[in-house]
Amino acid sequence: MLKIIFCTWLVFYSISGITSAMEDEVIEVDIEGRYLMAAGVSVELAKEMAFYIAKKKAVDSAGRYLSHKSLIESYGLKRDQIYSLATNEIEAEILKQKRLTDGNASTYIVRIRARVQASDFVKASLKDAKENKKEAKASFQEEMEQPVSAEIDPGSDISHAYRLLRARERRIAMIYLNHLEKKYPNWAEIHMAKALVYYIYHRPASMKRALGEACRLGNKTACDDLANIKKVHEYDFGISIFD
Repeated sequence: MLKIIFCTWLVFYSISGITSAMEDEVIEVDIEGRYLMAAGVSVELAKEMAFYIAKKKAVDSAGRYLSHKSLIESYGLKRDQIYSLATNEIEAEILKQKRLTDGNASTYIVRIRARVQASDFVKASLKDAKENKKEAKASFQEEMEQPVSAEIDPGSDISHAYRLLRARERRIAMIYLNHLEKKYPNWAEIHMAKALVYYIYHRPASMKRALGEACRLGNKTACDDLANIKKVHEYDFGISIFD
């Protein structure tokens, strides 16, 4: 359920010494996030992941409308990293949460009510610029090893992966995504990011497998791509990955 509340006010930001005023419109979203629990994953991590997935859906939904009204930028190639960081800025409350078990598989479900506004994206953009400068100063060893923080912060973690991709650090991005996969097993967005890397490296078979895993984990975009894309780099993409 998507509800738009027509409540606007002016918010002032100072960017590079220039103060600008913007209209802040609130979009309220009731939405659900689901996380398929891997073996050994704690309930606490599963809850955080389902909560993040719900918030990301809310950000994606609100962002579509705010950008078309020119209240936020389209962000271009930075969209994924900005939207991921915006999940930490929005207001969100948990309405319901439960764990469903079917045989050996368990899914943690969180339904939230989120309030998303243009200023959340501005804050995320400023945070992204700050992180970009900090990462540029990383040592060669840190750059190659891509250490992952123990803190559970999927929005910031996946945003870093997208920054690496945008900076054309694809090999390093893949190293980092492999680390993230150990930290957040069964997270569809990791496999979506890997599919991008494989596409850039002209590895369509690996790209297709990554999309298949993302689809299995509930990512609708991955499922749509598997159904609709027929050929990539002259590779027959049309045969079902499950054949």
